[in-house]
Amino acid sequence: MNDYHMKKEVLLLFSLLFILISPIYAYQTNEAALVRYLNDQQDKVLIVGIKEDPPFIIKDGKDSFYGISIDLWESISNKLHLVYEFKEYEHVPGLMLALSRKQVDIVLNPMSVSGTRLRQLDVSHPFLTSSMGIAIRNDENNQIQLFISNLFSLGFLKLISLLIVIVFTFGTIVWFVEKKSNHSEFRDGPMGILDGIWWSTVTITTVGYGDKTPKTVLGRIISMVWMFAAISLISSFTATITSKLTLDQLGNQVNTLKDLEKFGRIGAVKHSSSADFLFDRQINVSKHFDSPTEGLEALQKGEIQVFAHEKPVIRYLIHENNWQNSIRMLPATFNRHYFSLLMPKNSSLHRKLNPILVDHISRESWNRTLRRYSLDE
Repeated sequence: MNDYHMKKEVLLLFSLLFILISPIYAYQTNEAALVRYLNDQQDKVLIVGIKEDPPFIIKDGKDSFYGISIDLWESISNKLHLVYEFKEYEHVPGLMLALSRKQVDIVLNPMSVSGTRLRQLDVSHPFLTSSMGIAIRNDENNQIQLFISNLFSLGFLKLISLLIVIVFTFGTIVWFVEKKSNHSEFRDGPMGILDGIWWSTVTITTVGYGDKTPKTVLGRIISMVWMFAAISLISSFTATITSKLTLDQLGNQVNTLKDLEKFGRIGAVKHSSSADFLFDRQINVSKHFDSPTEGLEALQKGEIQVFAHEKPVIRYLIHENNWQNSIRMLPATFNRHYFSLLMPKNSSLHRKLNPILVDHISRESWNRTLRRYSLDE
């Protein structure tokens, strides 16, 4: 009986201890759960990497930004109910390094898509097509330089040489035919050959001095052939020269990258896709700049003669700064590529973001955004 009462008292004692301890345990458990919850909430704050790059990322004040990429991201983040904060970087290499180390969750600066980036990062659906643009000064000095460079170009010299050879050939033939019967006008020796060349030149230019005239039948037949041929030849020659030396045509002659070298000093933004593209194709860049604005200002001052950068950016800056009268872009297009947003590999954001991005850029509101920044073509 005593054993029974002893067991009952022990059981009662344990029950009292359980009642006293359980609130403390429950509090500790709830505190740990709360800490885990707060940590999870902290992890949901996305770090968005950006670098000032108009018109995609434009800085407005100390911590305020706007631009094409900002507008796009705000639309996406609102629909996904994302909490984020911007982290600004000064240079693209620092931005890309942070991305590779997963120190940022997404980069809003538009990046061209390459095989290397597709293998190392998660790349969004492209939201803009771009290419490398070529800007030159739209002034008289630049036009004179282009005129002179084309005047002494290899193609122009070849054309002049061909014309000289034809004039020399016909002059020599007529001299050879006429020298015996018309010795007074077509003399013997080197001086006679010069007489023939003089006659041939006067004939092709339709000046017709009449101081030297073929007298033989064969000489006159050759002269008739030369006159009719000269009409066609001089017309074609004049048209070709006009085409080569017309200033509006000079800019259009940049059809290959090698054509850029005739302009002389080329500028580009350091670490940009345009600078890398020119370097890979062994096109010498004379001067590198920290921003495209600095490059275009140097172009206006004559420090460089050509500036190569993303065509949408050049178009925006020309329009924004009213540089239409001093700077123009050539119609040639190089290095066409797509702009996308970049995320670390295996990002959970990647699959959520793409459908909303595709839906957004297919709407008319996206076209209005592009027009607002002068990027509609």
